[in-house]
Amino acid sequence: MMQILHRAGFLSGKEESALKILIIEDETVIRNGLLKHISWESLGVDEIKVAENAEKAYIVCQDYIPDIVLSDIFMPGENGIELCKRLRKLFPEVEIIFVTGYADKEYLKAAIDLHAVRYVEKPISRENISEAIREAVQRVARTREQKEARLHTLFLDSSSQPFYTSGKNIFCVGILRLECRDKLMAAKEWLTESLDAWLEENNLNILVEISDARTLSFLLGGKDRFPSCESVKTVFGQVLCQIFSEDVKWFLTIGKQVDAVEYITPSWQEAVKAQKALVYTGWKHIVFANELQGKHELNVDETIVEKFAEAILQKNEKAALELLDRFTDTLEKNQVFFSGDIRHTYYDIHSVLKRAEQTMCLNDKICDTEYMGTDFFENAQTYEEMNAYLKKRIVALVEDADLQKNIYVVQKVMDYIWKNYGDSSLSIKTLSEYVYLTPTYLSNLFKKGAGITIGQYMVDVRIENAKRLMKDPKLKFYEVARMVGYEDANYFAKIFKKKIQMTPSEYKESLSLK
Repeated sequence: MMQILHRAGFLSGKEESALKILIIEDETVIRNGLLKHISWESLGVDEIKVAENAEKAYIVCQDYIPDIVLSDIFMPGENGIELCKRLRKLFPEVEIIFVTGYADKEYLKAAIDLHAVRYVEKPISRENISEAIREAVQRVARTREQKEARLHTLFLDSSSQPFYTSGKNIFCVGILRLECRDKLMAAKEWLTESLDAWLEENNLNILVEISDARTLSFLLGGKDRFPSCESVKTVFGQVLCQIFSEDVKWFLTIGKQVDAVEYITPSWQEAVKAQKALVYTGWKHIVFANELQGKHELNVDETIVEKFAEAILQKNEKAALELLDRFTDTLEKNQVFFSGDIRHTYYDIHSVLKRAEQTMCLNDKICDTEYMGTDFFENAQTYEEMNAYLKKRIVALVEDADLQKNIYVVQKVMDYIWKNYGDSSLSIKTLSEYVYLTPTYLSNLFKKGAGITIGQYMVDVRIENAKRLMKDPKLKFYEVARMVGYEDANYFAKIFKKKIQMTPSEYKESLSLK
């Protein structure tokens, strides 16, 4: 039985055993030279993908999981060290080879910290790079063997396993994906224990194993009969909600039912493929492989980024949000699997927002640590997550742009008051006409931005200038009042006393004492 599980891929956690390498090199000559002059097949490499920079590498890795990464260090944009740190988070078991034209102790130390296979200096010799690749291939093989050996011990004594090898049997494979790694070991135990009563009631048995850092795989088997898909979905849904707290994200896929252990390969492969549905279903869902319909592909509307940029330029929050929602809804309703093109579209939309922030010279609030930029898109698992992130950023952008505009208007009004405080006809109506806003809207905007009303600000400005003018002993108070915009000196005297807590005469006398 163990050999059957191994052949099916259930033990290895991979859909296939092909050895894959990703080359990241910005120099075309070197990139092409590596492809042409290295004997990849004899070194044991089955598939090769290339990228010219970090951004392209991330896009490639959405549909391609490399066993080995061969990366230049100095490249335009993000350097190879930072790139490989991120790739290591995505693929903990990936082997890394660095190539560089510069001998730098700091980079060498970083390569050691990343447990890189080699640090190959340019100019690259075929012998040196081939040796590094050969060593990386050997490491990959050892890692796979060690992983399989650990799993083999669990299935070695097939006679003790509660699965049937004869008669009419029904099996299916399930794959449980968790966002957090620290729950994996506990989840394996909890899942088996929590399902115990249901398994016994339905004469079922289950084998559960950790496939990788975030994934549990299980083989569910029964004799003669098997619960309905809805029953399985209900029970597993209840159990998973019970064993995990509300903040733990999980996603379960189940392959088709087969009638013998020897035929579980298709079930496992379908469960693996169904994991791609996470992007449009979202977390905390259970998907059976037979529920997947359609081609799961979509030609992206190339005009969406242009339309989005136009909406942002016009600060049309509603239009921008509607475009984003429409794009995401289309992907979800059509059950579109993630692809490099789709991720690139989300990147482009994000770039539009980033450029808008820079152009508008917005404050630091919008670029705080909550906004993770490209880091977020590397780790996002669902369209819903990406949509929510971008919508939040759109709202923040427009709010900040409005705030900047409001600050500008308030400052413009203040400047006008300072220049024209001596005009007795100066009023909110005059000011509103100056900035092309209604009096009510301007009054509310000014109060919100300055913290006081326009009337209070006008009084403050006139009082300050009156105090300055009263230092001139030649000026009478009624002259000062007229100079700061008050025709009625007695009325201004009352305002002055209320504000300064002294009559104009007392204030003038206090000046002579200084």
